[in-house]
Amino acid sequence: MEANNQLPREDGRPATNDADDREAVGLRPIIVGYLRQRTTILVSAAISLLAAILYLVLYPKTYEIMARVQIQEDAGMLGTGSIGLGEASGLMKTFGIGSMGGGSVSIDDEISTLKSNSLMRKMVVELGLYADYRRPYSLLRMYGEEPVRVTCDSATLAALNDEVEFKLHLTDRGAAEITAKTKGQKQTFHFDRLPAVVQLDKCTFTFTRNTEPTAKNDITRLEITVYPPSWVAEKAADDFLIEDYSKSANIIELSCTDYERQRAKDMLNVLIDYYNHDAYDYKKAQSDVSLAFLSERIIHVTDELEKVERQIEQYKAENKITDVEYDIQYYAEYMRDIKGRLIEAETQSNIIAMMDAFVKNPANRYKLVPSLLTTSETESSPIFLYNQALLEREKALRNSNESNPLVASLTTQVDRLRETVFQTINNAQQSMTQTRRTLEKQERELLDRMGSVPVQERVYVDYKRQQEILQGVYLILLQKREEISLALGQHTDRAKIVDTAFVKAKPIGPRKVFALAGFVVLTLLLSIGWIVCRDQYRLLRKELRDSRERSES
Repeated sequence: MEANNQLPREDGRPATNDADDREAVGLRPIIVGYLRQRTTILVSAAISLLAAILYLVLYPKTYEIMARVQIQEDAGMLGTGSIGLGEASGLMKTFGIGSMGGGSVSIDDEISTLKSNSLMRKMVVELGLYADYRRPYSLLRMYGEEPVRVTCDSATLAALNDEVEFKLHLTDRGAAEITAKTKGQKQTFHFDRLPAVVQLDKCTFTFTRNTEPTAKNDITRLEITVYPPSWVAEKAADDFLIEDYSKSANIIELSCTDYERQRAKDMLNVLIDYYNHDAYDYKKAQSDVSLAFLSERIIHVTDELEKVERQIEQYKAENKITDVEYDIQYYAEYMRDIKGRLIEAETQSNIIAMMDAFVKNPANRYKLVPSLLTTSETESSPIFLYNQALLEREKALRNSNESNPLVASLTTQVDRLRETVFQTINNAQQSMTQTRRTLEKQERELLDRMGSVPVQERVYVDYKRQQEILQGVYLILLQKREEISLALGQHTDRAKIVDTAFVKAKPIGPRKVFALAGFVVLTLLLSIGWIVCRDQYRLLRKELRDSRERSES
């Protein structure tokens, strides 16, 4: 209550607490005393200014390098196009046969693939980044300027589990002295000329002259460190910034920072190339499975078609039939509708039977099921979900093995969905059987009403219908095989390059704002530190002097 009864000050401002006054009075001498140390501040500022200048001069100019790619959607291994192939074209429209799936792109999955250690490792091996070249007492890595290069075969790169350091000394006569250090052990090798091969345990290192125009052959001493490629790939994945351009676009931005601009550009371009190469290999492997299935079914259908055609030829010869179509013109008018639906039902039954045989074959347990049912085109259908689960399991297996818990979980999911595929195909078979029986019943009823139709004409119609069914199946399978072959031959890149790797105009280092901030902070630290140390030293001397005087008295 007493604090609230304070009177206002004479200048009209409200009264303040005594504690605040004491704090202000206590800080004022400290600040004023610090500002009086002009010499200390100037010396500290000079040292800080020198450090800032050295930072701006010695720190290499660092640039940001960026590339952009657009992820293309998979068109599906069985295309939706329809080539004009007579009656098969109409049948395909009727059945709604289309692509196996695929449409949307998961940008997060593609980013994870781009940052995977396996893809980064391929890029590191391709560019030889597992070998680090430096001049003695230099912190900057060389790229393309090294006079000598170290290469390793695939067995060495696989067996390498620790870094290996080399010190290379080249003489004027072309001789080379190489000192190798690994796990605390040193070995020295002398060679009359290059190329030279250094054997360390199970690892082989080959030293060759760099024949590129950018090589600096005047360098005689070189420090080389060879790392396991997976280590370098891990660091590269951390240094790379890979993110989506926007949530509504299939564009990915890849960027990294480096003082060696060509090295960063090569890393981005090679990474994109290997990403496209791996995506094409995966697509080709899946397409080969579908091509093998379609080729097998085409051979089987061709044999059946030849058998039916021979039966027709034999039947026409035995019954001396020349041109039944004109003889039964009146019959065809009434039977056309039932005949067309029977052909459609028989064709669909054959397709379902082929799918059933493919799915029940143990060899095709983890292979994609060709989408030949109209109901399998929706994203909620069991066959679509089963194929999507298989693709996720295959993608997980590329960077892991079957013992991985994630792969085991995906395998369990695939096995569970496989049962729903069996049930879907079984339901489709039962539905087609019922439809076919209904149409055959209608056909028999109509034929019974047409007692004037000769028996041989009815048999001929049945043979002809079998022939048309097999022809329709044959043309559909042949068209699908050609579509897959054409899509595979186009070799469309998964990642369409929007911007090849380019260097941004303004360097990101050294930054003047960092130099300014460092100058201010270092000036304060040096001056305050000097004043504190000096005052403590004086205080200590005074205490010692007082203590000595007391002891003397």
